[in-house]
Order: sequence, then structure tokens, then C-alpha cells
Amino acid sequence: MTHHQDDNPRDERDDRLELPSKELFELLSDRALFGLEDADTDRLKELLRSNAWVRGDCMDDAVAQMAVAFNDATNATVDAEPMSSIAADRIRQAVHAEIASETSPTRELAGTISPDSTSSGTMGWLGWVAAAAAIAVAVMAWQPITPTIRNGTQLVSWVETHPDAVRWDWAPGLVNPAEGVTGYVTFSPESQEGYMLIKGLEPNDPRIQQYQLWIWDQEREPDPENPTPLADNVHPVDGGVFDVNDQGEVVIPIKLPLRVDQPYLFAVTVERPGGVVKSEKGSVPIIAQAPAPDA
Repeated sequence: MTHHQDDNPRDERDDRLELPSKELFELLSDRALFGLEDADTDRLKELLRSNAWVRGDCMDDAVAQMAVAFNDATNATVDAEPMSSIAADRIRQAVHAEIASETSPTRELAGTISPDSTSSGTMGWLGWVAAAAAIAVAVMAWQPITPTIRNGTQLVSWVETHPDAVRWDWAPGLVNPAEGVTGYVTFSPESQEGYMLIKGLEPNDPRIQQYQLWIWDQEREPDPENPTPLADNVHPVDGGVFDVNDQGEVVIPIKLPLRVDQPYLFAVTVERPGGVVKSEKGSVPIIAQAPAPDA
């Protein structure tokens, strides 16, 4: 039997076509869905260095896309009850079970020629991403309930019972800044719950545009000790879309598809209805961050 000259043995193929280890995927998906302990974070960094072609934020992007789709299908005033550790473990196991199913040698993925084709590694990886992103919807849809905080007085009480929560005042943003807006944003890394108190922001027509919150997490920075919020490789976490009416003061719950452990900057942008996965930051009316040490 003769072979074409451009046929290459499997061991001579480009390493980028090989399927990354299951451990790498599990750490990426667990970080996107649940967060990682310090030891697992160090291990993930080590695996990413040895698989330099793998985007470290690929799972975060996939889950964020599903979050936007979820927000489109639900009422903006619906919040999510914190998930129990037992339920979280069940979903984690489901993610990994779906991975095993999607990457089984006997399973035919859409667009795959055969298990031995040069594209099978790449398609298998994309199958993993799609599987975990789909199951992420179950996390975000867990037992929706009505927000318990409805006004400024209730919010003050909430802040007092969450000593770990940051509480930063709104300030004019960087693009089309909104002057005269008062209020603050507060967020508890321990409970992953937060709220925005806003007064004076221009009312919006949700059929035309909506406001969207973004949160920069220091632990998600390439260099956590030197955060660079405007860098291209820094991706803030979507905090959900919301509307402002003309009634004056509004309290908005923060809805997170990803865990945020060290928030250092909050910003509100103006986006299309339903929000976006990545903002162009064409309009940033208000921001909130820790005051300067001498303030």
C-alpha cells in the first residue's frame, strides 16, 4: 500500500491538535463554575504553562455566554438562592460525567470525520467546553427567588450583617460620565451576594438598551499583585443587566455566573437589551472602587 507524501504519523502531528489532559479541563471548569483553592490554582497555572496554546479563560467565556442567554430568558428582578455544597458537588459530577460522554471514542461529535482524524482532538476539546457551559445553566437557574432587599433601609441592615462586604460609592464613569448619581455598591465575597443602590441615573427604555454591571476580580488578573483593568487580556465578570425607571432610588441585586473573591472595581455600561458577553465600553456612566488611602 502506498501513502501520500503529506500523510503524517500521529506522533508527528502538531501538539496543538492533541486533546489536553482531563485534569486541565476539570480545573478550568471548576474554576469557572465554583472557584479553586490555592493548591488547585497553582496546579492550574502549571498545566497552562505546559499547554500554552490553551486559552486560560476559555471556560470563563463559555459560562459567560450561557449567562447572557440565561439573563435574556428571565426577569431582571429575579435573584438566585445560594446553592448548597451538596447540590454544587452533584453538578460538578454531572459536568465530569458529560465530559466523559462527549469525549468517548464511540461518540460521534458534530463535524468530526472520525476518532482518528487530525481534528478530533480539537473537536473533543470544544465538546468539553460546550458540555460544561450547558450544565452551568443549572447553576445559574438554581431555585430562583424574589430578592429580599427592596429599599435603602433594608440594604443598610444587610451591610451590617455582612462584615466582609465591600461598600463603595458610585463616581462618574470614564466614558459619557453621569454626574450627580448617588448611592453605592456592596458585595460579600463570602456569600457571593451583593446589591447596588442607585439614585439619579438616567432612566432607560429596556426595548432599546439596558445597563450592565461588570466586576473586576483581582484573583482573575494575569498578575494579581498589579491589576490592570483596561488591559486586553483582563476580563471582568458580568454582574447582570438591569433597568432604571423614573421613580428615583432603586436597589438592584447582583447576579453572578462566576465566583468573585477579590473585587477591586465595579463599572456600569450601557448595552443592547439582554446585555453582552464582552463590552466595548462605549458608555460607562458610573464606576465604584476603593477610595484612595488618604481620602
